[in-house]
Amino acid sequence: MTAPLRVVQLSDLHFSTAPGGYGLRDTSETFAAIAADVRNDPPDLVVVTGDIANEGRPEEYELAGAALEALDVPVFCLSGNHDFTDAFHAHLPRPGIVAVRSLRIGEWLFLFGDSNDGGLVFDPSDGWVDHPDRMELARGGIHDHELAWLRRQLELGAAAHAMLWLHHPPAAPGMFTQLEFDAQITALCDTTTSTATPLRAIGAGHVHTGVEGVIADVPVFFCPSTGVCIDFEASRLMPPGYRRYEFRADGSIGAEVVWLDDERWNERWPLPDWAVEYLSGRLSEEEMNERRARMRDASP
Repeated sequence: MTAPLRVVQLSDLHFSTAPGGYGLRDTSETFAAIAADVRNDPPDLVVVTGDIANEGRPEEYELAGAALEALDVPVFCLSGNHDFTDAFHAHLPRPGIVAVRSLRIGEWLFLFGDSNDGGLVFDPSDGWVDHPDRMELARGGIHDHELAWLRRQLELGAAAHAMLWLHHPPAAPGMFTQLEFDAQITALCDTTTSTATPLRAIGAGHVHTGVEGVIADVPVFFCPSTGVCIDFEASRLMPPGYRRYEFRADGSIGAEVVWLDDERWNERWPLPDWAVEYLSGRLSEEEMNERRARMRDASP
């Protein structure tokens, strides 16, 4: 029997060169601890589902690239709403770290989709480019040409099973729900030609938590952030985390969330409203900083 393909999913790394890192934690420090945990039981490969940089700056990708290289396993990346395309492609990829569209391993086809439609605009000279407000506008959506490409890959039937990786998750709970996006993914899941590769599951990030969902009978695995994670029901901070998978030849998938057991980040203290709103995408970083400053000034 063929051994299962062992994959680690990392998401929402938010590398930042700002003092103190991103938001509530130093994401370089949390990632170093996550990386050490991953290296204790190395997978066959790592998939990174976006928001690698916090502000899409070249220096953030240089920082991320060095940290990902230290994992010492092949790393396959896609972009999130915080990842600005030119800097992402110019500064992140290197030997062992690639920005990839598809990957065939044994019985499995991995598809890496772009769910940042709202953050892209078409320029007649340059094609699809980032909107200046990409971080705010890309809330989950797939352009028609991207959806058509994904459907073609499934209809080619090149593998026995398919896994779709995205930044934004379909079937997202509460404030993250994007009905049009969910309809797009539902239509993709319903690709049922006789030669099509069945879509077995979807893995995504963006929501900084580790729950599971389902869309059109296809499981959706949400990946925690390697930095700041949230229990949205309780509005409490969670430890940094990631996901481990086993992809088996019969099409079944084992998936589990790994929460970092480290006393530096184990305290699950309540989050202020501004933190929840910022991490859910309802506040820009500038608005978040203004709210934090007002609260600080109002403190006795």
